[in-house]
Amino acid sequence: MIQGWVVTDTAILARLTVPDDETIVEVPTALLDHLALEGLDREVINVVAPIVGVTAGGNYIIQGKRVTDAEALSQMTIPDYETCVQVTKSAVVTLLVGG
Repeated sequence: MIQGWVVTDTAILARLTVPDDETIVEVPTALLDHLALEGLDREVINVVAPIVGVTAGGNYIIQGKRVTDAEALSQMTIPDYETCVQVTKSAVVTLLVGG
């Protein structure tokens, strides 16, 4: 799961097709440094799905299944301006050097 800011930028939203069961979040590139905790300690260089864009400030826009599992959400602290998406580990691996 990836937790990030709710995307409200109309220009970003206008160019994406987001199915009803998915959403998009904005995350700083440094957040993906935490991939090392999953044993994925390579650098992100492939800007492909689940990354669907990069902001002018360099943050990633990530699309994934909206997390609705009450048990999972109860274990997280998610402010109103953030949400959480589910992204498979195999999708994340494609983002990495040597992925």
